[in-house]
Amino acid sequence: MRRRSRVTVLSVAVLALAAGACSSAGDDSADDTRGASTTSVGAEGRDRDRSEGEPTPIPDDVALPLVFVHGFAGSAQQYETQAMRFVANGYPQERILAYEHDGAGLDIDGFTAGLDQFVDGALERFDATQVYVVGHSRGTTVSSRFLSDATRAAKVAKYVALDGAPCVDVVPCVALTKATYPGQAHVEVATSAESFTDQFEFLVGSAPEITDPAPVDGTVEISGRAVNFPANTGRARAHLDIWAIDAETGQRTDEEPHASSDLGPDGEFGPLELESGAHYEYVLSAPDTEVQHHLYLQPYFRDSHLVRLLSSEPDGPTRANTNTGEGHSALIVMRMREWYAVDRDDIEGDQRDSLVVEVVGKTDAVDVLGEFVGNATIGLHLHDDAATPGATTRTPLPYFADQPFQSGIDLFLPAAPDGSGTIRVVNVPRGDTARPQTLNVGNWPSSGHSVSVVFSDHPVTN
Repeated sequence: MRRRSRVTVLSVAVLALAAGACSSAGDDSADDTRGASTTSVGAEGRDRDRSEGEPTPIPDDVALPLVFVHGFAGSAQQYETQAMRFVANGYPQERILAYEHDGAGLDIDGFTAGLDQFVDGALERFDATQVYVVGHSRGTTVSSRFLSDATRAAKVAKYVALDGAPCVDVVPCVALTKATYPGQAHVEVATSAESFTDQFEFLVGSAPEITDPAPVDGTVEISGRAVNFPANTGRARAHLDIWAIDAETGQRTDEEPHASSDLGPDGEFGPLELESGAHYEYVLSAPDTEVQHHLYLQPYFRDSHLVRLLSSEPDGPTRANTNTGEGHSALIVMRMREWYAVDRDDIEGDQRDSLVVEVVGKTDAVDVLGEFVGNATIGLHLHDDAATPGATTRTPLPYFADQPFQSGIDLFLPAAPDGSGTIRVVNVPRGDTARPQTLNVGNWPSSGHSVSVVFSDHPVTN
């Protein structure tokens, strides 16, 4: 059990985890310094009342606009669960915003200027005089640069630095790091319930009543963006279909999509209505490619307006480095909490995650988390490699095993031309083995289909 930290105004000297950004300096994508997106997608108005158990709304003079600034290879997805936790405790949904910029770029000055414009837009939109800023990883570097200017700092009431550069002395600040939460890794510091509790108490001034997104019955609304990873540019001109699926097979249950949307110029969609707790397949298609991207997300149990469908351009590095063919499927399995593949000496109890994958009736179930995956990965690429076609070796895939926050494992997943088979992916999360998470997806051939399997960063009952 970690030592519980009380939230006070403090400054903790922590080196920013910019090593990942620096390690990408030789990557062609690191030279891409396109301007940051300043579009905030969110439902106007307060989160809809669902039941008598909903908390009392936090007044606007306390619930200032909250701006999350992500880090290297990050996006609003790192704050999606935290936003739902805030709203479950009475924080106005529309006041939780994410400033997104090029996750592979190194233009800190440009990102800082973009953050300034974004904050000004939030102040004008909500007729406010100050905002809260929460930075994570390289986002703390951008936030610190922003706060180094007195005029800009005057726009910020409080600042939270998550596992990155230390606090600055110009505004009330709390620094929360891996040292604050023994056993947690870098991304997990941004997404964990413990981190949320400390952020909420520091910003709002009282402890939250609940620390996990409270499920609601009936329907939920989602909205967000489909973006090209890691640049966070929108998948403009793309189309989104959301299909209801059988949770046990991953197969579609209706002849028509449950919901459809032509994406906006910044990849935005919604709000779209879903059944609380239901399983869906999200399909992105576009006129500039014949490849469809199928995303299977953990079911939503309450509204979320920071949904991010991480995708890629047709000629992007993810697609270019994936071995494709008609006979096998290619999966990307991710969550915004590191996968632990190796036992840790500094924590007790369940120390490893289990991630078991099989094609039902076609292959044996395989735990893909080999030791080479390590404990710093959030995105796992699983497909048949070119060196040993038709065989599962569980060895590192070229390119992906060397990318920050990613890894790749050779896994042969036989495909059906129409995706009519079932790939079963079972995650038994460390620390909560009593609540395994299962997502069943179609075994689409990688020649014309990309498949993403997205688990939540907190254990939920499917």
